[in-house]
Amino acid sequence: MPPPRPAAPPPVLILGGTTTAARALAAYLLEDGRADVTDRFSVNPPTTYLDPLFLAHLQSPRLEYRQVNLALVERHAELFAPPAARDGKETGWKRFEMVFDLTGEIAFDKPELIQIQNTYQLALNLATSAAKLPVEMRPGAYVRLTFSFYEMKSSSSPHGEDDRLRPDGVRGRWWHEALRGLGALDSLNAAAVRSAAWYGRGTWEGEVVPRLVAGHVYAFLKEEMKFLYNADLRIHTVHTLDLAQALYLTALYLLSVPRATALAEAGSDLAFSFAADKPAFSLGTSKRASLSDAWKTVRSVVPEKMRVRLTLFNAVDAGDSTQDSLAAAVARVWGIKYGFVNSTVASLAEKFAKASFSDIIEEANEMHVEAWADMLAKSAPPIALTPITPFLDEHAFRKTPICLDGARARRLLGFEPAHPGVDVDELRAIAKGFQDDNIWPKL
Repeated sequence: MPPPRPAAPPPVLILGGTTTAARALAAYLLEDGRADVTDRFSVNPPTTYLDPLFLAHLQSPRLEYRQVNLALVERHAELFAPPAARDGKETGWKRFEMVFDLTGEIAFDKPELIQIQNTYQLALNLATSAAKLPVEMRPGAYVRLTFSFYEMKSSSSPHGEDDRLRPDGVRGRWWHEALRGLGALDSLNAAAVRSAAWYGRGTWEGEVVPRLVAGHVYAFLKEEMKFLYNADLRIHTVHTLDLAQALYLTALYLLSVPRATALAEAGSDLAFSFAADKPAFSLGTSKRASLSDAWKTVRSVVPEKMRVRLTLFNAVDAGDSTQDSLAAAVARVWGIKYGFVNSTVASLAEKFAKASFSDIIEEANEMHVEAWADMLAKSAPPIALTPITPFLDEHAFRKTPICLDGARARRLLGFEPAHPGVDVDELRAIAKGFQDDNIWPKL
């Protein structure tokens, strides 16, 4: 049974995530409510890409945006204090009922220090500041967004929240430790939502839209688009608006049951990710995959022997997406052919010829980037600057399935995605939106 919805829209605070899910979450909340968004970017003038819908929402009195460096702990008390008045009227709010933490560094190939500072430490500092607030000011529900940065199996039996998954590389470990830090704060009514491969209008990162970019490149080159590994490799997906739904329903759930009940019904144990008896995860020659001892210098890391439990929900659609289904959708958008490199060949290149595999990646990126530059120049009108690129880091070429079970969210939250799977028309709309903003070539 889904949690009950409040009679009046609650005060909501969104922290970070302007380049990932914050814009979609704001759009979802503004359907019948309001939201405060705080991030490091300027919106006037914009210092990051903002889609037309979000720009329109910024003109609405129901959306308040504040530019704040969230890493400044001394500003946190101010962040968590709801406005005393809105539209010339007193709000009567003593706290933000819902706080959504969407912060974190999502790029795989970032130095470990960046992951520690911009993912782990930032998330922990924000949650700790919220937990230290007076009881009457403490958020009723504190929800963190996390991603599928784990080693998974591509299987007909997808991974549930209780499956003990190894974090994937340096990025995965620090995102995971951020959850452990959150779970260790007993005074904060907190949960996390783990997203499948996300996509949506106005977003170009993740696992889906880069395939759409590559498809356009191959259409321009009039070549068949080839994918590594097998066609049935699972890459489960979720639309950003459905991800927003999952975040909101999770907050409602936290508000509707005691913390102990939430942990009993939807809690998952989070294991220590730096255990010495686990071999370092390796992805060829990637500098961001190996396990260093840097964590030993971070005193706030929750000790290995301490049991940590956190309310956790997977957010995933019902499409059971695979490499083949995604490739077929992209191929239909651009009218191209697609295929798959023999998985045995790909495995041999990865296992026995790492340098050659890196050379293959470098050559592919060079071809994609050169073609993209030509496409931008020939676009009508020509495009001088765009944040969208067909360049992919080495990790994107590795065999990294995303395979999640969404039964818990369906059962306890009543989660029903409006986008049950990746739709060709939606992919076309995503590309057209960028084309209309003149950051994706029109040919």
